[in-house]
Amino acid sequence: MNWEIISNERSSLLEYRLIDHNDCKVIIKYNPKHQSARISCGGHHRLFFLESAGSLSGKTFFKNEYGMEIGNLVHDKFHPKEGSLVIDAKKYQYHLQNDQSPELVIFEGNLNNQLANCSLPAQQNASQINTTSNAQTVNNNCYLLGLCWYLFLPHTIENVVKFANA
Repeated sequence: MNWEIISNERSSLLEYRLIDHNDCKVIIKYNPKHQSARISCGGHHRLFFLESAGSLSGKTFFKNEYGMEIGNLVHDKFHPKEGSLVIDAKKYQYHLQNDQSPELVIFEGNLNNQLANCSLPAQQNASQINTTSNAQTVNNNCYLLGLCWYLFLPHTIENVVKFANA
């Protein structure tokens, strides 16, 4: 799987697509003005509002379309490429790798239980992943939210179990 950024200079929205074998799995349309992300996957659609707990905390809250907190994202202060994401009661760990090409790896439970991985857009390089710029933070938050929400969906969980048993 890999993330692509679909950019249009005239649009006020940033669009991200998670592609797996030429099949679009997730579409995220992020509105920086409202700090909202509309996520679509198959017949599932959600609206999330991303609220930062402060620049020093490294924590972002996810609220649904009704303003109810449904999860959060915590960036590890001591290991800037690691952290955790919670959606409802489901917790995921993540790690950003940048060996040859940037990659996002999602773990469930401990770091030995890799659940999914995907490559990040080609224009990102290793030095950009380490930056704390607002734009890069938004991109990473959208990648993480989109991938974890995709993994959280019931049909995805069934497919992961099928492939694991095959």
